[in-house]
Amino acid sequence: MTVTPYNTTYDPLVPVCDITLESAEGARVTLVALIDTGADATLIPVPHLRAIGARRVFEMGLRRQWGERRMVYLYLVDVHVGGVTLPGVYVVGDEMGDEVILGRDVLNRLRITLDGPALLTRWLE
Repeated sequence: MTVTPYNTTYDPLVPVCDITLESAEGARVTLVALIDTGADATLIPVPHLRAIGARRVFEMGLRRQWGERRMVYLYLVDVHVGGVTLPGVYVVGDEMGDEVILGRDVLNRLRITLDGPALLTRWLE
């Protein structure tokens, strides 16, 4: 079991984890991601995706939490998180934000426990 402490620089405190993104060419980048069980998709700032040469696949509409819509590009990457490799994940290339958001498209494929009182995320393999 892998255990990750919450990030204490946010108020309220938030669960975070390290994720590694890998392009089809094998280039990798490791980033700290906010675990967001309310986000439908995983968002990655575009500079990180460009740095590994991730393939931009197609464009689609995205509705943000406040209701406004915008067009975004999806990129195809392999995601490594909590000791698990998820091949061929479509992630949203975020042109506006600078935080990595790990959404339900990835979280629903993992076994994790968010232990708020202990401020720990536990990854079950």
